[in-house]
Amino acid sequence: MAMALNINSLAFWKYRLEDQILRFLLALLLLTLTPPMAGAQVRLASLNLCSDLLLLEYFPKEHIAGLTRQASDQTLSPLAEQAKALPQVTRNPEQLIKVQADILLLAQDLRFRSTGRKVNNEIKKIILGYPGSIQYWPESLRKIRDAGISLDAAAITDAKAAIESIDGILGSKTRVLMLAPRWFGLGNDHMAMQWLTIAGARPWRDVNGWSMKLDPETLLLDPPDVIIMEDHGPAPSLATNLLDQRLTERLETLGTNIVTSPPKYWTCPGPWSINWLKQLAMLLER
Repeated sequence: MAMALNINSLAFWKYRLEDQILRFLLALLLLTLTPPMAGAQVRLASLNLCSDLLLLEYFPKEHIAGLTRQASDQTLSPLAEQAKALPQVTRNPEQLIKVQADILLLAQDLRFRSTGRKVNNEIKKIILGYPGSIQYWPESLRKIRDAGISLDAAAITDAKAAIESIDGILGSKTRVLMLAPRWFGLGNDHMAMQWLTIAGARPWRDVNGWSMKLDPETLLLDPPDVIIMEDHGPAPSLATNLLDQRLTERLETLGTNIVTSPPKYWTCPGPWSINWLKQLAMLLER
């Protein structure tokens, strides 16, 4: 009888152990299948204009703890109106704690001083880097999702598809010059020229790097098909003052289209960049 009791006891504990293991495996499976941080009221903050814009575009405002002041600046941000109702934050640790940020988006890693120990230890950081190419847009979304933030995978696919959608819309024969302040023409590595090249335009001068120094005589001797000048809003810019009326008329007589565009559409890659290129294509077709 004692032996029978021992056997039954062992069978019972074996059953309990198997039951616990099964429960653990089921819980682990559910955790794997559940979207990252699903249902959690995660609060995200940003210390960079480009990540500001991604938060505004892809997350509801109740999930946004704070943005930089640049996000609500009409001359810098294509989503300024959306940003105005949200808190502004800086690198001040007390400020980040006050807005109850759980996750902080940064261009580069940032260690706060002793007063920011709570930020260093308790607020998760996601490093997105700086926008060196237009792939910054889908790549940043991927980094955010990989960090466990609830973001639909379709957002990444849609971003890549949007970039592909503007392939060649400006026509391969269009020679474009991006004219920046102090008579600098933007080179092939500049974000604006990357967008224009993908859209089918050819650089007026094939210059590797960020920019090249120009003068009026060079333009008159070899006029571009299109000159895009930076428009910084109501305040007069050095770029828009470069071409006086006489020079503008001479270039237009030679067949050059002169267009002004705000840099906010190409500085940080995103849906606003696609809209800008489509509007530019329609303008050049007239």
